[in-house]
Amino acid sequence: MPSLFPTRGTLHDVFAPVTPTMRPVSESTPQARTPYQARTGLYNAWSTIDDAKNKTNQLSKEASAELHKAGDRAQGLVGKIELYSTKYYAACTIGGLMACGPTHTAVTPLDLVKCRRQVDPKMYKGNFEAWGKIARAEGFRGVFTGWGPTLIGYSAQGAFKYGGYEIFKKWYSDLAGAENAYRYKTSLYLAASASAEFIADIALCPFEAVKVRIQTTIPPFARGTFNGISKVTATEGWGG
Repeated sequence: MPSLFPTRGTLHDVFAPVTPTMRPVSESTPQARTPYQARTGLYNAWSTIDDAKNKTNQLSKEASAELHKAGDRAQGLVGKIELYSTKYYAACTIGGLMACGPTHTAVTPLDLVKCRRQVDPKMYKGNFEAWGKIARAEGFRGVFTGWGPTLIGYSAQGAFKYGGYEIFKKWYSDLAGAENAYRYKTSLYLAASASAEFIADIALCPFEAVKVRIQTTIPPFARGTFNGISKVTATEGWGG
């Protein structure tokens, strides 16, 4: 049944010459986009950022997996060490020996100049002048005067420090119990390190005493480490 009212198309055909602003629905001005619709570039940027994050996470996971594989291969070569086993304590002790002995020995020239300038501040004006004078008077070997007791003493100190720390940490944890050991682990670790350092420094003392005497006397009062210990004990007793 035909409608009693004219359609919009009919009105356009009739009045178009008079009111050209009227257009068919198909030609009407498109609706303005919202601010979010107008900034479609942001969606692309967000998508790029998400892709970068996903790739970064994937690379991180792959790197972590490779690290674990490398660790497993290395552990397979040396064999697995059970935590707090005899082998574990031995590994920590040897690690401390290797970490402290050679490194302190390497800086013996600095220690030599320091000790001599502490005894006589006017002896040298600076490190390089000191090394030059020592090398000319005593030879290059003289620059490393005191390396023997340094190597032995600090190797012993490192061994007791690293190995002793693990021993005391386990001992104090067992005494405190699992719950208290976890709750007060910072204090427990401090106590373990202090205990280990106390013993380590006692082990170092005899060698440090000989080293200082050798470095601060010209010519050195002893030919070597154990000769120096013999001289000290002969003249001053074991308390020396």
